[in-house]
Amino acid sequence: MKTLIYLLIPALLLTIAFAQAPPPPELKDPFLDNFVGDWRVERKMGNGRTAESTVHGEWSLKHHYIQLHYGFADKSQDYEALVFIGFVEPEKTYACHWLDVYGAGFDAPGRGKLDNEKHSIEFRWDSKEGALTNKFTFDSQAKTWTSLIRQVEKGEWKTFAEEKWTKK
Repeated sequence: MKTLIYLLIPALLLTIAFAQAPPPPELKDPFLDNFVGDWRVERKMGNGRTAESTVHGEWSLKHHYIQLHYGFADKSQDYEALVFIGFVEPEKTYACHWLDVYGAGFDAPGRGKLDNEKHSIEFRWDSKEGALTNKFTFDSQAKTWTSLIRQVEKGEWKTFAEEKWTKK
């Protein structure tokens, strides 16, 4: 019983400390604001196969992340993902957490920097299976997105998928 009490006291103190800390201010990011809304996504896979999907974008977790829900309105959800993009202030980089139907084996955050001139962010993931990048580019004239996902296969960069997003 004493052991349990000794374990609970530090946990309780940490809970109280975090409850009293003021939350950080909301993330104000005009670039990420462009993800908000409902999107129709045309996806062309590297092998030539095509598919259509939907993405719903909204601010979440007290306006600290843009959340992209792939497959949110699809009739048959063969693929579903929740993608969270936030800003890492000390590093001046963006972090992308991609959670999907393939499970937790590939859930490490990707990192990227905003390229203001190209209106894009390219995230990179490195793992023992190889490197992968996802470059989101916003066309401010047409108000559309493209997403180019590339991966290393047998030592060479190959297109995994290219997406074109248009507002619904």
